Amino acid sequence: MTQNTYVGIDSGGTRTNVTILVEGSDEDHSATYESGDSLSGALSPSAMSATLRRMLAPLPRRLEDLSASRSDVYLWISAAGYTEWTRNDLIQAMEDALPAVGQVRAMGCANDGISALLGSRADGIVIAGTGSTTIIRSKAGELVQAGGHEWVACDDGSGFWIGLNAIRAAYRDFSGGTDSVLLQRFRQVYGIRDGSAPFIAKLRDLAVADSNMKKEIARFAASVCDAAVRGDPAAQDIVKKHSEDLADVSARLIRRQFSASDLTAGISIIEVGGLLSNELYRTSFEAQLELRLRTGLDERAVVTWHRAVTATSPCIQLAKDLKEGNTGFLKLPLTFRPAVVRP
Repeated sequence: MTQNTYVGIDSGGTRTNVTILVEGSDEDHSATYESGDSLSGALSPSAMSATLRRMLAPLPRRLEDLSASRSDVYLWISAAGYTEWTRNDLIQAMEDALPAVGQVRAMGCANDGISALLGSRADGIVIAGTGSTTIIRSKAGELVQAGGHEWVACDDGSGFWIGLNAIRAAYRDFSGGTDSVLLQRFRQVYGIRDGSAPFIAKLRDLAVADSNMKKEIARFAASVCDAAVRGDPAAQDIVKKHSEDLADVSARLIRRQFSASDLTAGISIIEVGGLLSNELYRTSFEAQLELRLRTGLDERAVVTWHRAVTATSPCIQLAKDLKEGNTGFLKLPLTFRPAVVRP
């Protein structure tokens, strides 16, 4: 029996998750691994080829462990740093990586939001991790996006903004002599010893505008969300505010694409990203979005929520689409169009 292997790679703003699915033997087999490298928006285009090769380096051994080293491989990459401006660089990176992966029949890549949306077959997707993006597929099949263009202009409700505002709150407590929960958690997350000098030094280090700045600031968000769930009022205020910011952005986009009757009939939205794993953030966001989508006193929008911890499952589906020849997504406008390379 012919064996096919599908590889889904979810490369977000901080790290990369990889899922491998082998079909066609007596039973399906799967494996996962994680990489500290990421095809993030902060990555220099010149470093994309080397980064992708490092991400894929464990793959041949994993295929061997699954007795799939000779099977046909179809691979899809969801990359946070994929845009119409980096598209050609990522195509070159994929072409450079092809020889090291095995018997690759096709390799596809798209932005993380587009990959999750197309692969999940949902009406929309909300991503809230290091950055944030909302993408909606209209009834006519058109894709529209809000956010996702880095923190200077947007990324509303993202881990970056939660981390940054929590760091500022911790600094205010530090300056006022208050040993607050946020200040304690800041010291814990960043390994800061007692005393003023190490604290100030870390603040200055976080302000350095290099490729690590965004993810290092966003790293604080998980601890802030945990403090909020545990009842710290300052953390709760920050988490709720930013979940509402994302609900505002998402609701405006959805209302422009769906009529009141469409919303009453129901839409499906997939949620992706670490922040949406936090119960307080997720429930606040969902409640605020549904409130903003109400169509009247007695009518409400019906939203079916689908939670995805990572986008590897949609990526596996898109890898299967490559195998089946379903490449209609290549007709999308360049802003959203995935890239596909073959040996």
